[in-house]
Amino acid sequence: MTAQTGYRGAGVLALALLVGGCTATAERPVTGERAEAAEVYAELGLGYLREGEFEQAERNLDRALDYAPEDALANIGMAAVMERKGDTAAAEGHYRRALQSDPDNPFAQTNLGALLCGRGDFEEAQTLFARALDNPDYERRDIAYMNSGVCHFDAGDRDEAERQLRRALELNPQYPRALLEMARLTYEDGRPMQTRAFLQRLDGQGVQNAETLLLCYQAEMDLGNRRSASACADQLNRQFPDSPELDELRRLERKE
Repeated sequence: MTAQTGYRGAGVLALALLVGGCTATAERPVTGERAEAAEVYAELGLGYLREGEFEQAERNLDRALDYAPEDALANIGMAAVMERKGDTAAAEGHYRRALQSDPDNPFAQTNLGALLCGRGDFEEAQTLFARALDNPDYERRDIAYMNSGVCHFDAGDRDEAERQLRRALELNPQYPRALLEMARLTYEDGRPMQTRAFLQRLDGQGVQNAETLLLCYQAEMDLGNRRSASACADQLNRQFPDSPELDELRRLERKE
């Protein structure tokens, strides 16, 4: 079996954490007109984030922080913008500031944990995930479990990685990221039949990209299904001609 190129780290920010109830958990120590202005600009900033308008998001979140520098919601939003820009040091600072203001904010905990895991700070990352999962008001535990699973994988604990990813799928059976991570994990573990099953669940949701098509080719080849593998390879070639996954496919085909 030829392993797929790099298992994606946990440091990718899930913007869904900013749209599913974060407002209710953010505490705002500033009062009066400044607090009201901060809230308005923070909500505007998150709205622009949801629309992918990152310059407008940053502008409004910056205004929110001018009025209330410790505002948890504005800091989480600005951290998301900084991650998008690739400035992980600034993102970490905003997450930590959010947690100084609101120590039990599970959105800040989960996102900061993912960022730390991406740079190899596994112990602190898992502590943050555990704190988020202990919060009875946290409605997106599936995301924390998924990030914890990927973090365990990156740390070399494959068994615990699988347990955490399966917990994510127990809470959200259609969670695409968790399904993809399980497809990767099972393939790298030499279980291509399970890989196929996870890919089929993704395909049933209309989720198909260069990563899933390369995994499909690899799993089907390992299962001896050259016709199915060829179909996945053809689709990858047609739909993603400039992808690194296609380069990897060609490398694998040359080895056959």
